[in-house]
Amino acid sequence: MLSCLSISDGTACDSHFLELSQLKHTQGISCALDLESDGKRFGSLDLSHSDNENAFATIPIPIVVIANGPGPTVLLTAGNHGNEYEGQVILRRLILETEPDDITGRLIILPALNYPAVIDDARVSPLDGGNLNRCFPGADDAGPTSAIAGFVTQALLPLCDAGIDFHSGGDSADYLACAFLCTCRDRTVFARSLELAEAFGAPYTFVVHGEEAPSGFDPTAQSLGVPFISNELSGGAGVDRLATRIGHKGLNNALVHLGLLPAERKQESGTTTFLDAMTGSSLVSSPITGICETAVDLGEYVQAGTVAARIYSLEEVDRPPVELKFEAEGIAVVRRLPARVVRGSHIYIVATEIGRDEVLNSVGVP
Repeated sequence: MLSCLSISDGTACDSHFLELSQLKHTQGISCALDLESDGKRFGSLDLSHSDNENAFATIPIPIVVIANGPGPTVLLTAGNHGNEYEGQVILRRLILETEPDDITGRLIILPALNYPAVIDDARVSPLDGGNLNRCFPGADDAGPTSAIAGFVTQALLPLCDAGIDFHSGGDSADYLACAFLCTCRDRTVFARSLELAEAFGAPYTFVVHGEEAPSGFDPTAQSLGVPFISNELSGGAGVDRLATRIGHKGLNNALVHLGLLPAERKQESGTTTFLDAMTGSSLVSSPITGICETAVDLGEYVQAGTVAARIYSLEEVDRPPVELKFEAEGIAVVRRLPARVVRGSHIYIVATEIGRDEVLNSVGVP
């Protein structure tokens, strides 16, 4: 446990702060930042990990708290995958532009959640190869990436009334700018998550089976009763301007919806279109190793049998390309970015539209 000698501002611990210190410590991670008082504070989750590079050090994961009086608490994260940039930029901008008097309630912001991966400019952690978004709810003895997930699950999510995790396609895939909505068995939590996705107002909302991904961030949050969405804002090695504008506006409107920002701060946005990734989606994958020439633009509506891509052999220049076709109709939601593919590489995901009532009625228990 954290010592009861002091917290970040040097105040002696009383029983209240002792409870906080116990709350803010899990195996491998401690946090001395005051999460309760009003104000704007910068600190870190101190990850304890020993290897050749970190034999006598802690790894600081940035955390910012902005609080102003009673109100909802919202967890905002980016850098779950270290090479996805739009969300990291959006949350850094939010941190710099937001003061306590601007909000009612509390923001807990981690703009570089998987900090080792962010520093390494990589999807997964260089410490243990861990994919943070596959490590929830975390474990005390499963390595540093699982320790990060465990701290979020045990110490942060129980404080929260809602959460948003920012993603993009990184350098491997390009997405239509969309929110991700995971189903869950609790109809109330799911309905509130859906309302949060609608408030975010991305052009599309991809609806997936959360029950089939128990190690994901979103399903873990929802299992704790926290309405939660994530998003995929774009793809590529840079920061997409349009996707960043969509994400920044979506975050602003979500905070208005949750009551942290006043109603007059709401910005105009369109209605989101729900896409069915539960029963109405299909993959196009490469059967060989080679060079991929895609044939369909992202966002295009395709019919079954439409040519999706051609794969050219690396060695046999006289060999005709393998032509891949879509097996089902729908909107091209995701497209692979690298031209080099191996057997099993996914080239496209297509999905069909689904109505709001269908989304609500597809999950939960009576």
